[in-house]
Amino acid sequence: MLRYQSKGEVHKDFHGLTCATLHYLIDNYGQDAVVEVLRNTAQKVYKSIHEGLQNGDPDELIEFWTYYLEREKGEFTIEKTEDFIRLTVKNCPALRHLVQLEQEPDPVLCEGTKIFNEALVEGSPFELTTERTGAFSCIQTLKKREEKE
Repeated sequence: MLRYQSKGEVHKDFHGLTCATLHYLIDNYGQDAVVEVLRNTAQKVYKSIHEGLQNGDPDELIEFWTYYLEREKGEFTIEKTEDFIRLTVKNCPALRHLVQLEQEPDPVLCEGTKIFNEALVEGSPFELTTERTGAFSCIQTLKKREEKE
């Protein structure tokens, strides 16, 4: 069961505020501050997802992706095989929201997602890669880490 499920109205400018916050951290404290904040968010706020991944269980992450992308009317697919779980975001609602605010799609959101994802899987048997495939699209792939011999 997904631990955190926002109910009710989404803040009208959540995504713009997230971009502004990330830029503020970078401009005033540097990239290390962004990593620290996103790492703490991934591992402490989204603790149950992080712990599930540490225990080899990706189900809550899949539920998280599905819940929020459906809620925000994103275009996406989730493919689950024995070898990987792949989230393909065809039309990112966060980046599209920025365009509605007459802003450019900000790559800081994508970089923040990558940092957040890496923190989620830290200490787990998984790796989670994030690849931008267009201005409003990406592929996030969760797979077991290759064992080192």
